[in-house]
Amino acid sequence: MNLNASYVNQIGVLGSVSQQIYITKSASPQLVPLNGSFYRHSDFSPGNTSGFVTITGETPPTLRWVYLDPQTHELRWGGKQDSEGNICGPFDWTQDEERITLQGWEGWMAVRLPGDEKVAEELGVENVHGLWRLFFDQNDDGADLPEGAEVLEITVKRTVAES
Repeated sequence: MNLNASYVNQIGVLGSVSQQIYITKSASPQLVPLNGSFYRHSDFSPGNTSGFVTITGETPPTLRWVYLDPQTHELRWGGKQDSEGNICGPFDWTQDEERITLQGWEGWMAVRLPGDEKVAEELGVENVHGLWRLFFDQNDDGADLPEGAEVLEITVKRTVAES
């Protein structure tokens, strides 16, 4: 999956160092592309496959839940215990099955918080300029981001992975 923005090249996860989901302008070898699939989360009724999982850059690669932290509005990934108490869906397609929704709408945001470039350098991410985090404006109120945050409203578009 990728962002429907002309400058975005990759949405990815960064190994076991961080449970954040990043958006980059240039592909980075430190990021593993977000390779997501719908899957039944144990918080949902049987047959409800509205959870979302991805394979991480951990060694060995591990299937992890994608969830929304309701306090920060940031999309993160982690194990089942990490996902507990967070919003694990429902994730779905738009009616044309081209974009991804959470809780029935597309409130996606690319966010760069003050100090993010320094954090990226500390994590060893090359080409930190253009590194953003994936957030979701759950209540359509700007997600209570801190002063100085840079925000772009975005869409998350489905892209079939090459095999």
